[in-house]
Amino acid sequence: MAVSVMKEDVAQYKKELILRAAGELFFQHGYTATTTDALTERLSVSKTMIYQHFRSKLEMLSIICERAVSESVAVAAEAAMLPGPADERLTRLVHDFTLVVIEHHQWIAISYRELNTPPEDVRQRIIAKQEEFDRIARTLIEDGVRDGVFRVADPAATALAIAGMIIWVHTWYRAAGRLQPEEIAATLAQSALRMVGVDREHG
Repeated sequence: MAVSVMKEDVAQYKKELILRAAGELFFQHGYTATTTDALTERLSVSKTMIYQHFRSKLEMLSIICERAVSESVAVAAEAAMLPGPADERLTRLVHDFTLVVIEHHQWIAISYRELNTPPEDVRQRIIAKQEEFDRIARTLIEDGVRDGVFRVADPAATALAIAGMIIWVHTWYRAAGRLQPEEIAATLAQSALRMVGVDREHG
């Protein structure tokens, strides 16, 4: 049993290494220009090893495009279900979503560039998850309006505006930049609160 689990862990570790390297190459050179040979050279492994874990380059791209949005939905759902007032839950949602975008900024950039490249079923899953995220954020803002915490005329439009503000981080974030991820997350959380009519800086 222990040996079997260990083998699964090793296999998963190798898959993650391959995905990370593929993501770096797709980001730097583009999906079309990245060859399997370039990937094997980056990892110093054989093509056989690559194909033991992935059927094709397209499968790697599909996983990359889907994973960031999946993690975004997960952190949004977790934040929305927390106990406490809507402003605290929105702060948590924006903070955690921002950190996901920063962590996966290269993969998000790839997913926007290659929007129509994954198979139709993958694209439909991504769209469904994006819609789920929008619904979670909208419902949270509606809760805040109902409870008198937020002052918003259109919760749906406000939710989209907040999500857009955060997702745009992938275009300008740099690891060597002036602000650390936590600082960016805190700044955007404060901006989101102002967008819903809450200004904690001034009470």
